[in-house]
Amino acid sequence: MTSRKFNTSNVEILLAEDSPTQAEKLRYLLEEHGYRVMAVPNGKEALAAARRQKPTLIISDVMMPEMDGFMLCGEIKRDEQLKDIPMILLTSLSDIRDIMKGLECGADNFIRKPYEDQYLLARIDYLLINHELRKNQKMQMGMEIYLGGQKHFITAERQQIVDLLISIYEDAVHINKELHERQLELAHSNHLLTGLYRIAEGLNQAVSQHEVCEKALEYAMELPGIEAGWLYLCDDNGFRVAAARNIPASLLVAETMEDVCECQRLFLTEGLGHAINIVQCTRLIPLGNDTPSFHHASVPLRINNQSRGIMNLIGMKQDLFTDNELETLYGVGHQVSIALERARLHEHMEQLVEERTTALTAEISRRKEYEARIVRLNRIYSVLSGINTTIVRVRGRQELFDKACRIAVDHGQFVFTWIGIFHADTQNITPMAKAGRDDGYLSQINLANVIDSPGNSWLIAEAIKWVKPAICNDLTLITHESTRAWHAPALDRGYHSKVVLPLIVDSHLAGIFVLYAPETGFFDEEEMTLLTEMAGDISFAMDHLKKEERINYLAFFDAVTDLPNRALFVDRVDQRISTIHHDHEILSVIILDLERFSSINESLGHQAGDSLLRQLGKRLKQLLYETDILAHLSADYFAIAIKHGEDSTGIAHVLEKVLFGIQDQPFLIGGQELRVSARAGTSSYPADGRNTDTLLRNAETALKKAKLSYDKHLFYAPEFNARVTEKLKLETKLRRAIEEEQLVLHYQPKIDLESGQISGLEALMRWKDPDNGLVPPLSFIPLLEETRMILEAGRWALDKAISDSKRWQAMGLNPPKVAVNVSPIQLRQKDFVSMVASVINGAKNVTIGLELEITESVIMQDIEANIQKLRIIRDMDIEVAIDDFGTGYSSLSYIAKLPVNVLKIDRAFIINMTSNPDDLNIVSAIISLAHSLDLRVIAEGVETNEQAQLLRELKCNEIQGYLFSPGVPAEKVEEFLRQKKLLPKLI
Repeated sequence: MTSRKFNTSNVEILLAEDSPTQAEKLRYLLEEHGYRVMAVPNGKEALAAARRQKPTLIISDVMMPEMDGFMLCGEIKRDEQLKDIPMILLTSLSDIRDIMKGLECGADNFIRKPYEDQYLLARIDYLLINHELRKNQKMQMGMEIYLGGQKHFITAERQQIVDLLISIYEDAVHINKELHERQLELAHSNHLLTGLYRIAEGLNQAVSQHEVCEKALEYAMELPGIEAGWLYLCDDNGFRVAAARNIPASLLVAETMEDVCECQRLFLTEGLGHAINIVQCTRLIPLGNDTPSFHHASVPLRINNQSRGIMNLIGMKQDLFTDNELETLYGVGHQVSIALERARLHEHMEQLVEERTTALTAEISRRKEYEARIVRLNRIYSVLSGINTTIVRVRGRQELFDKACRIAVDHGQFVFTWIGIFHADTQNITPMAKAGRDDGYLSQINLANVIDSPGNSWLIAEAIKWVKPAICNDLTLITHESTRAWHAPALDRGYHSKVVLPLIVDSHLAGIFVLYAPETGFFDEEEMTLLTEMAGDISFAMDHLKKEERINYLAFFDAVTDLPNRALFVDRVDQRISTIHHDHEILSVIILDLERFSSINESLGHQAGDSLLRQLGKRLKQLLYETDILAHLSADYFAIAIKHGEDSTGIAHVLEKVLFGIQDQPFLIGGQELRVSARAGTSSYPADGRNTDTLLRNAETALKKAKLSYDKHLFYAPEFNARVTEKLKLETKLRRAIEEEQLVLHYQPKIDLESGQISGLEALMRWKDPDNGLVPPLSFIPLLEETRMILEAGRWALDKAISDSKRWQAMGLNPPKVAVNVSPIQLRQKDFVSMVASVINGAKNVTIGLELEITESVIMQDIEANIQKLRIIRDMDIEVAIDDFGTGYSSLSYIAKLPVNVLKIDRAFIINMTSNPDDLNIVSAIISLAHSLDLRVIAEGVETNEQAQLLRELKCNEIQGYLFSPGVPAEKVEEFLRQKKLLPKLI
């Protein structure tokens, strides 16, 4: 125990430190030196303890919960009973505000963390010895200080300012000493590395055993601390001195070589397995003196289990060689052994050089790794400190995640970091925040069902499965079969090692913190200790924020159903209104009212009523889309907001689906099945109101009318009721039209511009309404798509076109290829290809020239999936045409990949091409592009000879339009084919 100038047992120290580890360490240090210590975890408890039992000295950390060190110091100095107690603040002194706060609150001394134990004890001695003297010499003084590029005027006790300056000065001296020691270490390492490289270079040039020995000792003398040496080679005749440098003459006397010395004895008995110190070597005893004055290191020269000799080296100082120095010399001996073997077996020279270089590189790497390890630890300490500071200040979980990732990248120099939330029910990970170099890597990781189907997230699966950190210290060595292909993208982004840290809240896995380091082998035991502590701190902050968020949650969500309440519903609908203001869309607000809900509460109890409301909320979520807004307004009132197009029956279908979904299936309440029904009232933006409050009032008005009229649902505007009713009637007629085969196909010919002959037919769907006659496609095709009846109608059209083509073949008319249009809804179906195949197979092996026309904009939706579908279609000998080309947003890189045969130029460019140079240039460019891709080009909407002539000059293959014929029934097509009708000759 260090001596003191006073009785330390009479000194009671109050310690305020929130870190249990730091508090225990400091308590142990002080009690070991005789002090009585009382430790508390925060400033608030420290102040109470000081008032209960006045201590001799107070030591306080600055950053603490409840009350930090500055506030504690201020309270102590303002208390008449406690103000004379000296107080030491433990701080980094890295922030000017820390210094200013310390002076303002009256701290007696400052000690920078991390500190040395002896320095802390010395400052305590100094403060206690001078305590009585300072009581009588307290004098306030003002001074101007220049810190951090700013001037500060402070007023404090003179001794306080002096202590601060002493603390800063001593700290600077300490840091300077550390830097000096580090410089000496680096200089020694550089000297050592230079020597090792010199030895390697010299041995590289040696081609005989004599040269190897001479070069080995010549450059060994350049190693730090080596003064002299000699080298034995061993053969069948014993040992011989092969080379020597700066050794006593007595060593070379022939008589002295006859006896076996200690290092030779150890070598022969295989006791010299490593470089060792030889003390009292008989070879080095000066003549006439029995006391040894030198020692030396003996380094065995062995390779491939063959003993080659011994290298003895003498140091400049009297101390024995250290273990690290012996390790280095052993490495040098290994190099000499390799060189000797190479000289003896020159034909294996390159192999031996490679082994020597590998050994040297490993030696250098170990030393560099040691230096890099210190740097890494400092980085982790910086991250831990930054995150702990952030935890105190953040107010939201997302802010915590964002700043934690950013600190890890900025302070820890990680290449990339991200935090994800774990969903135990689905085993999915949802990324919440990231920082660093991502470049799309995170989006490629499988984060769905990671435990059962880990894929390239196997390391994440390990961390989740065992709820402990999972480490890969070298991504280049990944052998996991399913993820081996992913190490290349990681390496391209500079990821070389990776750790997955679990984040645990309430004893359950809540998320993961993933860090990618630019070095291999980064995550060793020390780094992982700090990183695990960091993950624990983040988990603690998540738990705290979770409880705070629950309080905020209840301000906007209903406690029974967890659905948005009225306030949040109004806010969300107002936002939705602002986004659709210029989109010509309608937003409908629906209010649902459960019938006889009060009776359920009265007969079964409020608990049963709450259970019913929760189940109803879940069922409504299942019935609605994710983009729809659902809320629980009051006891039995629910509100829904749905966006839809103008003049759409969609809202009516939604109402029917919701009301039927509520009534169709019973609810299980207390083990009993209970069926309930509801009524609804609907208002729509903008016709029925331009803000949410108005829409809600009007929807409630419609609901009241529905109750009075016993309707299941009513719209606020009567005319909207009439419009929906009319459209529903049209939908019913269309369904009957499909069932009764009222749909027919007309065909518009395509003409080859070179021959003028009919080269193809496009099938066009028409509706032969018994009441209104032939209905054009624009009057019923959109409704077919809206109601998805287009799937049945589209299959019928494809089957009908094939049937007509077969009939024309049977009539010997040699029909051309028939093109059938494909709806976007058809193409999006998973069974689209199988549907086409089944229709083709129904043709019973009759060869049919078939082509599918798909609009450009439809193909570009989910382009990769569509390419796969169209390739299968092509393999079925069905051609594919891009319709309305030029009106979409297709990428040239994708056009080349599309398995298509034909481009159809939209009629919008053809109409004005003879008068508008821009349209003409576009048409010319499309034709050139198509021909460069070996595609045929068809121009739609050709109505004049001038247009046709210009298209022929531009090398367009085919035309289609009223110039030849509009769409005509199948009977008219038969007439064209019999007459072999041609396009009139172009002038």
